[in-house]
Amino acid sequence: MKVDLRRLEEEQDGRGVLTAEESVAVIDAFDKQRIVDCRIELSWERRGGAIFFHAELAGELPTQCHLCLDDVPTPIRGEFDVVVRKGAARGSYDQAGEEAQDLVTLAPNQREFSFDQYIIENLIVNIPMKIYCREDCKGLCPQCGVNRNKSSCDCLEASDPRWDQLRKLKNE
Repeated sequence: MKVDLRRLEEEQDGRGVLTAEESVAVIDAFDKQRIVDCRIELSWERRGGAIFFHAELAGELPTQCHLCLDDVPTPIRGEFDVVVRKGAARGSYDQAGEEAQDLVTLAPNQREFSFDQYIIENLIVNIPMKIYCREDCKGLCPQCGVNRNKSSCDCLEASDPRWDQLRKLKNE
């Protein structure tokens, strides 16, 4: 999403909201590239020679359940803040005295600013670590591979012989 800064600088109110629909490519937990169609709402306010942006993202990641591999559309939400100003680059520090990460200084003649990097980063960090098709997903049988949510199998649970001595103690 690119924003024309000239248009914002000319706006009389000094604030507003921009919305956009974007298709963003991300890599999921299965190392597959997925396209997330997301809606971006970008609130902005001009103050003291800078423009303060607050973005809210909402999208849906088409991926798979981590247990049974069924397709699961997963909602993703995120938000971020960025301050954009023009002029010579100077360090800016937050209240803790650390350099602010969300301050962007642009060249005086730069007319557009792209939020693509921020959108991709925020979608990626908001992807859940584990995605399940439902809370009680039974997954796949480790021996025959049948989806236990859809059918059952006659496979015996595999047992690790290293635990046999402990099982004997439990049964006594």
